[in-house]
Amino acid sequence: MKKRCAVFTALLLLSLTAACSGRTAAQQPESSEAESEIIPGSTDESGTETSSDTSGESETETSSDTGSKAETETSSEAGSEPAPASPAVGTSEKAHVDVLLTAPPEITLSDSLSSANTSFTLHSGTGEWSWADKDEITTSVACGSAPLDMDPEQAATLDVPDYNRLDSVPYLLSCVVLPDRILLREWDIQDLGAAEAEPLSETEYSEVLPIELKKDRVYELVATWEEEKLDERFFFGEASYLFLTE
Repeated sequence: MKKRCAVFTALLLLSLTAACSGRTAAQQPESSEAESEIIPGSTDESGTETSSDTSGESETETSSDTGSKAETETSSEAGSEPAPASPAVGTSEKAHVDVLLTAPPEITLSDSLSSANTSFTLHSGTGEWSWADKDEITTSVACGSAPLDMDPEQAATLDVPDYNRLDSVPYLLSCVVLPDRILLREWDIQDLGAAEAEPLSETEYSEVLPIELKKDRVYELVATWEEEKLDERFFFGEASYLFLTE
């Protein structure tokens, strides 16, 4: 009886020992698998995070360096090569370019009572004209015919209309640069060829006003641009304009 109990006890111990050994062997692979899953995972995460942080920092530093370098180069170039300023044009240059006259200008007469846009142009004959040429004054002199020596066939002739039997018709004067003073001399047309005939009238205009013209007359219009305005205009002079009316 005792021998059976001893044998049974031994068998029970062996079975218990085998069961424990099997359980231990079964648990060890799970633990190793769990560890293998945890350890590689943690390594990947740390590696990924490290790579991400390193990349972010490098990108930030590169972008910052590039931007500062570009800004520095742009600022340096802008400072070293400023845009050229356009040359200033002085008052004298403007006057020379715009209205510097080296000869007496044309004068245009237009009927102030007419609705038609018609004009009568006069060219100078006798006169003396001066203009600024750099630091010097250049002067030219022109000699034309005397008023009463005009050829009726070739002279400029203005047709003065009749307005309700008016004795004279007002004409407006225009010019690229208006003269400062005008002297209008008038002769009867019958005096042509008589060099010693006296003018019927002499009228001076100190402002730009309509000048009164009559039919069948010989006219000399003397225009003067004052020398006192040389610094302003860069020219001065006096010119005579001759014409007939009918």
